[in-house]
Amino acid sequence: MFGSEFLTLTSIYFLALLSPGQDFFLIMKHALTHGYQKAWWVCLGVASGNAFYITLAYMGHHALTQFPIVMVVIEAGGACFLLYLGILLLLSKKQHVETSLHVKTRLASKLFFQGLFSALLNPKNILFYFSLLFTIIKPEQLLHVKIFYAFWMIGLLLLWDGFVAFLFGNTKALKLLPYVHYIQKMIGVFFILFALHLFVTGFAK
Repeated sequence: MFGSEFLTLTSIYFLALLSPGQDFFLIMKHALTHGYQKAWWVCLGVASGNAFYITLAYMGHHALTQFPIVMVVIEAGGACFLLYLGILLLLSKKQHVETSLHVKTRLASKLFFQGLFSALLNPKNILFYFSLLFTIIKPEQLLHVKIFYAFWMIGLLLLWDGFVAFLFGNTKALKLLPYVHYIQKMIGVFFILFALHLFVTGFAK
């Protein structure tokens, strides 16, 4: 289970988590505005939305393995999406967020649904999971291993988002904002290199 497939999946997924997206900045915003304890409800909502897309990706993966040509097209599309994502990260500009700390509170359910809909309404999420799971996990992989991968990814997501909420729930964390931009660019370079690797290995089949 803990072979190259697992290590590749974990590495790519963790780097994707480090890359700031709309969910990242939503959690950051609510941590700055409402405190990290309330922002954790946003994290749960984001994780729920991602779990839904992982389930869809697995279902699609299982069904489409019966059509090898379609699988090749999807794998190529996944590599293209990772390349596109990498270029976007590499060329991205600095993000700015509101920094008014803990000025009001909201119901936990509202924060949860904000996180949920942020994840569900972001088309990059479903594209990312399809590209990640289709290009890394072997079609013949055992079901219990795939389930373990799903729980592992959601666990990593919750840990990272919870850390982001805790980190930005205090004023001292604002000093870290300038460095987020440079981390984003480094991850973009890695995504581009990995996409090129997928193209090369794909043509070699």
